[in-house]
Amino acid sequence: MTSGDLILMARRRAGLTQRELGERVGCQQGTIARWERGNRQSSYEDVQAVAEACGLQIDARLAPADRSWWPQIAMQLDCAPVQRVRRLTPPGAFDVIPVLEGLAESHASAILVGEVAGALHGWALVLGGDTVEVCTGAEDAMSIALDGLGARTDVDRTHELLLGGRLLVTETPPGTTGFRDLVREAETVEINGKTIRVASLLDLLRIADASPHPDAERQALAYRAVLDVQATKREAPEADDRNDEEKIQAWLSQQLPVA
Repeated sequence: MTSGDLILMARRRAGLTQRELGERVGCQQGTIARWERGNRQSSYEDVQAVAEACGLQIDARLAPADRSWWPQIAMQLDCAPVQRVRRLTPPGAFDVIPVLEGLAESHASAILVGEVAGALHGWALVLGGDTVEVCTGAEDAMSIALDGLGARTDVDRTHELLLGGRLLVTETPPGTTGFRDLVREAETVEINGKTIRVASLLDLLRIADASPHPDAERQALAYRAVLDVQATKREAPEADDRNDEEKIQAWLSQQLPVA
């Protein structure tokens, strides 16, 4: 995770444009854009100034480094999204895949958030719930974006999922301004030939950072771990023929020992 990621999350959490944030901090919109893209390195003082301009503060603390999730995340990222979810579903536990398939078939105007979204992105936390959490707009909470034929079966399918208690619908996840906020960076994920929209990793981290849920801190650590593993993979030499797990293990072996 980079300083640019922190600036991006703070700005979106405050609901500001790059220009508005620049005016508050006292710099050009282009500087904010370069910070967020990583084209220009921002200092700790810059990040502090951004946080204050967004009505936030940096809660920094030193903690023992824990990279125990990294090898598993590396293996998860080698798998297709559906396989990632399957690997994190305990035997006999609630199977979320049929719900995801139903959501995809319904063409609902929804973005997946919560622990299932984390699993699709490749985190290492075992799934423990029996619902799938989605974000919709206020005007879309119970309405469905139908296909060109306007098939009523899509409406019935989504209402069945809602009434069956398998979908947890929220209009404004913590730290966001809702559907239109998340849809800008949402990613399209294939579920057995159908597609659904999933909130981006940074947006999921933004939600976890702002959430009062007891598991939110652990989830935030899991999202950061995925971001770190992805960054390590991008930095690996292209000619390296080792698999992702071997690369991660080799990288870990070169770091300072962790007590």
